[in-house]
This record gives sequence, structure tokens and C-alpha cells, in this order.
Amino acid sequence: MFVDHISYLALQQYFIATIVWCFSLLLLSQYLNIQHKEISNKKVFFLSYYIALSIIAVIRIFSNILPNTPDSFMYLKASERIANGNDFFFMGAFFYSDIIYFIKSVTFNNHYAVLFLNNVLFIFALIKLLKIVPKSNLKSFWLWFLFLLAYPSIYWFVPNVLRESIFFYCIVNVFASSLNFQNAKLSLQNVFLLGFFSIFSILLRPQILPILFVWYAYVFFKRSILFGFLISLIGIIFLTNDYILSEYLSKISFEYLEAKKIEGAASIPTIAFKQTIIPNSFYELIMLTPYLVFRFLFAPFPWEISNLRYSFAFLDSLILVFLFLNLAWNAIKRKLWSLDIVVFTFLFITILGVFEIAFTGAVRHRMPYILILSTLIMSDSKNKKIFVTR
Repeated sequence: MFVDHISYLALQQYFIATIVWCFSLLLLSQYLNIQHKEISNKKVFFLSYYIALSIIAVIRIFSNILPNTPDSFMYLKASERIANGNDFFFMGAFFYSDIIYFIKSVTFNNHYAVLFLNNVLFIFALIKLLKIVPKSNLKSFWLWFLFLLAYPSIYWFVPNVLRESIFFYCIVNVFASSLNFQNAKLSLQNVFLLGFFSIFSILLRPQILPILFVWYAYVFFKRSILFGFLISLIGIIFLTNDYILSEYLSKISFEYLEAKKIEGAASIPTIAFKQTIIPNSFYELIMLTPYLVFRFLFAPFPWEISNLRYSFAFLDSLILVFLFLNLAWNAIKRKLWSLDIVVFTFLFITILGVFEIAFTGAVRHRMPYILILSTLIMSDSKNKKIFVTR
């Protein structure tokens, strides 16, 4: 329980938390007011959703109603070490501890503020996603609304001391900014936003760097062959960087994949997949990838749950079954409106699926991309075109 970290100065914690919560609610309300009519009309939902997530955040502080996430306590301890004079973390998982430290510094060491700001960033990301959806499709917003209410991962990982919310906000902005490169004139604002959110996403999760380069090549080649070759050239230059060589290229081997999976599974036996699948050749990798992606998307399976508390994760996989059935139906009826969303999300899902070692990790790591993909359930019954990219 997080209450162990905030038991001191309780009255001050509550008072500052109330100020932060009210400020976040006001900020969210004002932001919704300046959106176009189709989104501002959803103001009641987004404000109510923020309130609901805030209530869950407070409950989770005092109760272990959901399984603990050990990373949360590692981030808190790392931020405390920074406060005691240790060095900041440049990138990787503990870069989030730097963010926690800064939030606590400006809120007088308030832990509630971390949770509330995670919630409001998550809502901002949802609003950004909604702005990508064609206006005619917003008539079926209620379906997405039901999915957001029912999706268990949101309640497990968003009102929590985890980097999921801020990473989701960054990766949504990366996707939205890259779409602007396809569909609008180049501008300094677009370049800055894409660069800023890309860097921040990589600082939080360095392993996505190669995936982003593949995505950028796809985006720029769609705009023009010249731009595509330019981004590819930049990628090749990056490959000569010592850090890239040591952190990425040196690890592109089946031996590294085998060592990583065996070591990881041994360290978390209670939540690791029952079957550790390790391809030993490119042929095996190609043949096994469909199953690994399927497992990543729909884990945990019932026989993998040894603790009833993780049945919450199984509920998550059931919800995804209904989501993909809906998406399949929309595809059959030619109502999917964006190929870009499919390409973007499955680039990440495919690569992450090959490396994933635990069902709880799968549930957590797929969440940002599932949320982006879920916007495709909003369809226009009159639109018979498939894959209309905005």
C-alpha cells in the first residue's frame, strides 16, 4: 500500500492534494472548453472519468484491492534517493523517478499529486486521440466510452505510480504529430512537437527507438520518396553511434533473446508465461511470431493464473476478445477508417510480443497501443470506405 510512503504530515498531504486535484480538474475543464464542439460536448464524460480515476487512486493508496506493481515502489525509492543527493537518471525506467522527484519538489513532497497528475495526463491523451477520429465517426463515441469504462488495465496502471500515463500521453502525441506530416504542410511547430514527444517517449522507454524509426520511414515514404530516403539515411547514421551499437545492435541475436527470456522468467516465476518460447532461427521467428503476438494480446490464459488476485488480468484479456471481434466486424463491413492506426499499433505489439516474458507484463505493455487501436471501434454507419487515413 502506498500509505506507508505518506504516513507522515498527513494533514498537509491531504490539503496540498486537494489543491492539486482541484487545479487539475479546472485545467481539464478549461481545455475541454476550447475544443471543437464534437469534443467539448463530451466534457461531462471526461470530467466524470477523471473524478472516478481519482477516487480509485485514493482507494489504492489505502487498500491492496488490486495486485501491487513492484515497479511503483522502486520508482518511489529511487526518487527518494535523488532527493537525498543521488544522481538523476538520464533514460530508462528510472527516468520516471526523476519526474516523480520534480512533481514532489513543487508540491511539497506530495505523493497524491503524482497520482492525480497521472490521471489528468491520461485524460489529455484520450482527448488528443479523439481529435484524430473523423467527426462523422464521433456519433458512435458511446461505444468507445463503454470500452474505456470496462477496460481493466486503466484502473490497474493509470491511477498508480507508474510511467504508463505519461508514456501514453507522449506516444499519442508522437502518432498525432506524425499524421500531421502526412496530411499537412511542414511547419516548425509540427517538427518541434514530433521531436519533443519522440525524445520523451524514448527517454521513458529506450527500447522503442528502433520501432519509431521504422514508423517514421513508413510515414515519410507515404509523404514522398525523398522524405522517406532522408529519414532512412538519418537512421543509418544513428546506427554508427556507440550507444546505439552497444544498446541495440549488439543485442540483435537469438542468443541475447534466449538469455533475456530465461533470466527474466526465472526472476518472476509466479507471473511468467508457463511456456518460455525462444526462436533459434529467422525461420522459427517468422513461424512463432503470430502465436507470440496472439499471446501478448490475449494473455493471461485461464491456466496461467495461479493466484485469484490476477483474475483481474484475465478479465482484461476477455475485454480484448470483444474489442477484436468488433474490429473484425468493422473490417468485414468496410468501416475501419485508418490503416495508419493499425500499422502503428501492430509495429509495437509485434516487437513487444516477441520479447515479453510475463502475462502481467503483457497486460501492462500492450495497454497504450490497445487504447490507440480501440478508437477504430468508432465507425460511421454511412461510410463504406475502408482504411481512410486522416
